Amino acid sequence: MRDEDLTKAIYDAERTVNYSNICELFESNFQKICRLIPLLPGIKDDHVALKDERNNLHLICHEKSPYTGTYTLTHKHKLDGASINRPDIRFKLYFDAKLLEVISICEETKINSDHPNKSNCSDLALQWELNHFMLRWLDYCIDRYNGATWQRSK
Repeated sequence: MRDEDLTKAIYDAERTVNYSNICELFESNFQKICRLIPLLPGIKDDHVALKDERNNLHLICHEKSPYTGTYTLTHKHKLDGASINRPDIRFKLYFDAKLLEVISICEETKINSDHPNKSNCSDLALQWELNHFMLRWLDYCIDRYNGATWQRSK
């Protein structure tokens, strides 16, 4: 099954969000991030994927231990002389359990004000939205950065 089909099937098949659904997303996201960045379990420094100079993909390492790591995956944009990271996705990897959990997107863990289920949004629903966004963005990154060279940031 293609990545896009799998993503659509996960999102469409489950309208009721439960812990099992969230764990499937965590597992799928872990597999995808390992495809995108094969050496990730050993990365302890910031890295950048070099493929398209206009829009390099940056991996920022916040914390790395033998069993977990906290990272941010982002693009760095220049706007009026300032550097802006978008999307700025912070996530935690559990290497032993092979799970990826999104912590925040763009330093916010809140669903936007126009979200149709904002008034009825549980913690599980919020985790679903954040991790489903990561699933789709990883599909995009795998497609765009396939074959990119990852090297330590300077």
